[in-house]
Amino acid sequence: MPRVVEILVRGEAVERAAAERATVTVQSRWQADAPDEAMAQVAAAHGRIAAEVEAFAASRAVESWHADRVWISHHREWVGEGQPQRLVFTASASVTATFVDLPALGAWLGDLGAQQEHEVGGIHWSLAEQTARDLATRARAGAIADAVARAADYAGAARLGAPVITSIREPGTTAPRPPSGAARGIELMAASDAGAGIELSAGELEVRAAVDVAFAAEADRPGG
Repeated sequence: MPRVVEILVRGEAVERAAAERATVTVQSRWQADAPDEAMAQVAAAHGRIAAEVEAFAASRAVESWHADRVWISHHREWVGEGQPQRLVFTASASVTATFVDLPALGAWLGDLGAQQEHEVGGIHWSLAEQTARDLATRARAGAIADAVARAADYAGAARLGAPVITSIREPGTTAPRPPSGAARGIELMAASDAGAGIELSAGELEVRAAVDVAFAAEADRPGG
């Protein structure tokens, strides 16, 4: 009876796609000597941002969004040697929106760049749910194919028969993430004119899959 050899391998695969969603947070912030002044400035600026994002949502350029309430804090600021510290009040509020229309987002960020009250945080890039599922399906299939190819290489090198899968175990898959190459991260290239649009380049996102597969192969080939 032929002796059976077990082959254990890990198959891996990665699928890539261009980012389809951009989630950005815009904070309205203002400092003043009086709390009422800081609150009034931020409330007006925050209200304009919320209204603009709501309009983007109505036109379906924005998939989802939410706005925080205005809050205020204070701190003492050093003025100079021997001078009393200045009491400063800071009001702030933020709006977070997920854009599906990236050119619209670029134009909007260009407009915000000319307004002193607003600060734009980092942009989180993502894929549509269906795209992420499709990439994951392809990545898993690719991981199985990689495992089969690895097992065949080992079996051939060891002069074994054709390997047959006996078990499959998934160690885990990763969520979409920026690739390790030059396309990783966010590039913001501002035009020279104030209020001009910003060109957004997100590169590609990666979905990786890995699978542990066990194979059995006969040590003695038929007819050998």
